[in-house]
Parts: sequence; structure tokens; C-alpha cells
Amino acid sequence: MAEIEPSGSYLLRLDPRFPFDDVDAIGRRLVASGALVPGYVPPDAGLLSIWAFKHAQDIDDSRTLLQPDRNLISRMARVARDGVPATVDTPTRIAIDLMAFAQSMDLEIDPSIAFHELAHREGNDIAQEELRWFRAADHGQALAWIDLAHGRASRVPIINSRGREDVDLAKPIYRWNRNYVVALKTAELELSAMQPLDRALALLRWMGDDFFFAGPAAIFATMYFSPFAAKRRLFKQLRSADRERAIAGVRNAAWDITYLSQFIAQLPRSHTENVFFILATADRGLAEIAPVLTIDADEADYVEALTGRLANWWPPREAMTIAEACFARVKAVESRTEPLPFFDSAMTRGLIDTGESLVRAWTPA
Repeated sequence: MAEIEPSGSYLLRLDPRFPFDDVDAIGRRLVASGALVPGYVPPDAGLLSIWAFKHAQDIDDSRTLLQPDRNLISRMARVARDGVPATVDTPTRIAIDLMAFAQSMDLEIDPSIAFHELAHREGNDIAQEELRWFRAADHGQALAWIDLAHGRASRVPIINSRGREDVDLAKPIYRWNRNYVVALKTAELELSAMQPLDRALALLRWMGDDFFFAGPAAIFATMYFSPFAAKRRLFKQLRSADRERAIAGVRNAAWDITYLSQFIAQLPRSHTENVFFILATADRGLAEIAPVLTIDADEADYVEALTGRLANWWPPREAMTIAEACFARVKAVESRTEPLPFFDSAMTRGLIDTGESLVRAWTPA
């Protein structure tokens, strides 16, 4: 709670029963994990400062919304279903810590993309079942999750899963379809004989001339084309002799891009609704890409800022070339006088069919 003093200053107070040291330690562990990417400039006190959150909630009347990926959401649901984690690997540790911290600090969790991804892979019934257990996990057992996070308990009490929600999670979502088209084009260029820089520039030209410019997809592909990238993490099995495994890897990459694009699309709400967003992922590739998308620089400084971020993946001269090409595409979109092209479901399906055919047709040398 906050108390306003006669001088106009204020005091923030916590309930004496609040487990400050436990929650603070969990917050520090989460920050150190590198799994969190804020869509805003963190306070000087630290991204997960308890006092900073109390100030934001009690004085600024703002909210913070966490957007975890499917690996984290699924582990939260599994702990709620079984009461105990099967194994405490790194993603499970992050998932437990994140749930403990969120419940302790009254932070909201948005699991929507995670369950669309699960339903897309395994069907609506399986996704609905896991969603019910996630709702049970996100039910206000902060102390139980804190004890589990600190190893003082080996399980959390199992509570009944919630009722089925009236939504078709398997219904295709436009954002994923769009990102899948770009992922297929990225795969096509990667499988070509082109050089890495030429692939990146070709993708940017194609997005500007034949599709539309999607920043998260462009930066994802830029990292993938990089000579320094850990490619296997981003497009799994692309060169497999089993071309269906290659297609599955491209679809997985499209979901990774969708987490990024959903995250970036929500950020303007910080100005209109006083809500702030944090992406949470145990995927090191996503955690590395997301900050590149949150550059907050004036127009004159954007190319320099983007070049600096891309320099982690590209030689300096090539990083600048890509940054200039990205900036040129953004300015071209902003200066268009005619409306952006609309790709209806039939046109999008046609692009997907063409892209899948090209990826399936590739054969190892």
C-alpha cells in the first residue's frame, strides 16, 4: 500500500507477512537467467525490483503483463496437473520461478499464443486440457510456488482444473499464417546458393515488393542468415533428408516469430492503457532477437542503433548494409500513398502452398 504524506511525498508499505527476501531472490534469479525481455526501459532499481512494481501498481496504477512461450506455459500447467515437476531442467526452473514471482507481485500472464501453438500441433482438445491446468496453476498459491522455487517443498497442492473455455484454439490465426509465409521464404533463400548477405537483402526486397514488411520476421531471418548464428536453434532440420521434418521446423520457426510479433504489436498499449509487457522465454535465440525489436531511437539514430545490435551477428560493414536496407523499407512503407496490399485467406494459402513445395523439393547434395 502507499501512504501520501502531508509534504506530498509518499511511503510504500508491504504487508509484514510478505516474504520479501524469498521473492527478491526469485526475481534476481529470473533476471540472471536472461529469459526476460522487457518492452520498456526498466527502472533504475532493476527489472524485477519489488519496490518498483509496488510503485507502478500503487502510485502509477499500471499493470504488467507477462507473455511466456509454450515451453514455459506447458511446464507451469504440468506442475499444476502433477503437483511436482518431473525434472527440474532450466526451462522448468524458469517456469516455476516465473509463476512464483507473478503470483507474489500480482502480475498477469497472457498464455494465448502458447495455446494456439499447441492446438495447431496437437489439436484443440489437447490444448483445452492443458489450458485448464494452466488456469489451475495461475490460481493464487503464491506461497506454495515460492516454497517449490526455493526447494523447501517438492510439490504444490493439486487443485481441480478449470472448465473448458469456449474457444477454438486450433483455428488458424492470421498473424501466424503471415509469419509462416515469411519463414518459408527464409527457408527457400537459405537453401539457395546465395551468400548470407545476399539472402538477407533478397528477403527484405521481397517483403517490400511482393509481400509486406514485418519487422520481427525480418530480424529473425537476419539473425538466421548471419554467418555467426546458431542456425540449428532457429530452423530445425531444414536440410533433413525427411522433408516433412524440414517443414515442421519451418512451422516451428513461424511460431517463434509469432511470439516476437505478438510481443511487439502489444507495446503501443503501454502509452494508451498504462500496461507494460515482458516477454519470457527459455529459448536463447528468441531472447537474443527480441531486444533488437525494441530499439527506441530517433530517426537519425535508428540505423546506427540497429547496426550496433546486428553487429553481434554480422561483420560491421554488412551489419550497416542490412540496417540501412531495413530502414529504407520502413520509410517506404510509411511514405506509401496507396493502401497496403491485403492478402486474403486464398492468397495466403497460395503463398504457403508454393513455399512448402519449394522447401519439399530441395534435395541434399
